[in-house]
Amino acid sequence: MLTPKQLNLYKFIKKYKHDHEVMPTFDDMKSFMNVKSKSVVFHMLGYLEWKGYIKREPAMWRGITITKELT
Repeated sequence: MLTPKQLNLYKFIKKYKHDHEVMPTFDDMKSFMNVKSKSVVFHMLGYLEWKGYIKREPAMWRGITITKELT
């Protein structure tokens, strides 16, 4: 189960991918979440990955893959 903030970020990632055909950058996600630090985004992505909703590719620009769909 995702928290409201995690769900919001997950939905943003999916919509951004659909609209732009690439995954969002940390700055895109930071602006969307209205936070000042990229570390907040980093931790949120870590939880999404730990819960199995995304997969991150290390050292890859925009390296996020959606691995689980919400029902």
